[in-house]
Amino acid sequence: MKKGFGQVLPLILLVIVSIAFAYYYGTQQKGASYSQETQSQNDLDKTASIAPTSIPTPIPTSNIPSGWKTYGSEKYGFEISYPSTYKSLDDANSLYGYPNGIVLIYGGGQSYDLVIEHWNTQSEYENKYRNQPNITIKKIGDVYISLLNTNLKSEVDEIIETFKIIN
Repeated sequence: MKKGFGQVLPLILLVIVSIAFAYYYGTQQKGASYSQETQSQNDLDKTASIAPTSIPTPIPTSNIPSGWKTYGSEKYGFEISYPSTYKSLDDANSLYGYPNGIVLIYGGGQSYDLVIEHWNTQSEYENKYRNQPNITIKKIGDVYISLLNTNLKSEVDEIIETFKIIN
């Protein structure tokens, strides 16, 4: 009895896995075709309702909360704002250990919260920060600017959102 069950068990598992795969594949295909049908219908609706209209000019709004300070680098052509409880450190002593460092944004504690560095090539920053999920890269001219959220704080993500190219 056990010998027969041992031969049937792999077959049963194979059937279960095949059914699960077929179900998954079928639901993925159905979702994709529904999405394509919806997109096609939306495209038809858009072309059918095109009419000359005046488009209002958007009024630029600042994404910088009131009371925040702004650090600007004319050399690299950017500005970034941060809460007044933070400090921007760009002196040689603070940047020690960051040969490509431009500025460190520091809110207290044992580490800098945001490290901003410059790179001449994409491979330079990729070699240093390979597989870093908490890095943002901006390209200004021929220079790459990296913004590293060292402590993964959401407040630092808000700081990064204020980054603005000024050149």
